[in-house]
Amino acid sequence: MLRGIYYAQAQYQKATDMILQAQKYFKQSENQRAQAKSMKWLGNIYYVQAKDKEASEMFSEARQLFQQIGDEMGAGECLKRLGDIYLARDRNDEAIDMLSDAQKQFQTFGNHLRAAECLQSLGEVYREQKKYDEATEVTWKSQKQFEEIGHKLGVANCLRTLGEIYRDQAQYDEAVDMISNAQKQYQNIRRIVDGAWCYQCLGITYRLQGQYEKAKEAFTESLELLKEFPGEKYSAKSMKWLGNIYYVQAKDKEASEMFSEARQLFQQIGDEMGAAECLKRLGDVYLAQDRNGEAIDMLSLQMLKNNFRLLEIICELQSVYREIGHKLGVADCLRTLGEIYRDQAQYDEAVDMFSNAQKQYQNIGRIADGAWCYQRLGMTYRLQGQYEKAKEAFTESLELLKEFPGEKYSVGYTSLNFGYLFFNMKEF
Repeated sequence: MLRGIYYAQAQYQKATDMILQAQKYFKQSENQRAQAKSMKWLGNIYYVQAKDKEASEMFSEARQLFQQIGDEMGAGECLKRLGDIYLARDRNDEAIDMLSDAQKQFQTFGNHLRAAECLQSLGEVYREQKKYDEATEVTWKSQKQFEEIGHKLGVANCLRTLGEIYRDQAQYDEAVDMISNAQKQYQNIRRIVDGAWCYQCLGITYRLQGQYEKAKEAFTESLELLKEFPGEKYSAKSMKWLGNIYYVQAKDKEASEMFSEARQLFQQIGDEMGAAECLKRLGDVYLAQDRNGEAIDMLSLQMLKNNFRLLEIICELQSVYREIGHKLGVADCLRTLGEIYRDQAQYDEAVDMFSNAQKQYQNIGRIADGAWCYQRLGMTYRLQGQYEKAKEAFTESLELLKEFPGEKYSVGYTSLNFGYLFFNMKEF
């Protein structure tokens, strides 16, 4: 698979070199339209490689050139791409502005296909903002437009997005129906990678329902389809999800293998955030086994065997997440720091970290993760002998988890620790 990735990267590099060469000649000939098109193509290459900064620069420059020569259609296409990049970066308000403007431009010039694509992307932004009514409305509208012009790929994309919207609202049966339908549509038009993405989406949905065997089957099917597409980021994502399932099933060996391989793939395709997440999860595996020495090794990539250095590594990882604006990553690091402090009996520091992480999760709408922090707070308070605070934290955790029927492991683990608390209090 790695050999295939190197091949894919080599092709991207060749494409980049050729377009840069063409761009040089276009500048010499003072052909602005050709310059703008070459910049747009470079932006597309950077975009599929997840090089968002370089892609943004190219699309922005291309858009300016298109506007200078009065090519509003070309400018609109660049605007659409910029909106997609902002969406990927969780800069949702900016994404909405870009996509809305692009949609209006395409509608004005009668390009119904591009207008429908903008609506579909807007649906994804609203989904990220948890504005599910708006997300559903614009996605259905987009699907209708795709159907009217006979664009089967667009229809399938909308079905998949609708499935994800239903999944986010814990309407799992509806989600499975939509995503399965989308997968069939992709299969019919030979969109293998998109079909693999649907299997990944199905795996995530089954995991949220606690149907781990079905989830593993879906992720495995996704990986099987992607064997012919070694440069695809979805291979690494499916491996990471498989690792998560093995992790909650306490299958540490399998989890470590998946996270390690996924991390390597993320690095090969230049996805630093994905690689960082896998590095973090590898540390979680070893920390869960109380093997802090190995957690240090995983997180630092050196034979470092003191907890001070481990804390330093986590803080460095947290800084990376802050720089790229990844709020979830920051919260995850805070939670991990809390666990390290707790294991060292530095309970006040642990409480600070868990409390901070909980607030971060709450701010970004990660309710289940926030519940996990309350559970960790309860464990810490119990170790301190602060039993009333522990009861409050465990109760809050279970209350939040009522809205997530698929989080059976979290509910079970919290209940188990609640039981330990009552044992300590002699309330049995």
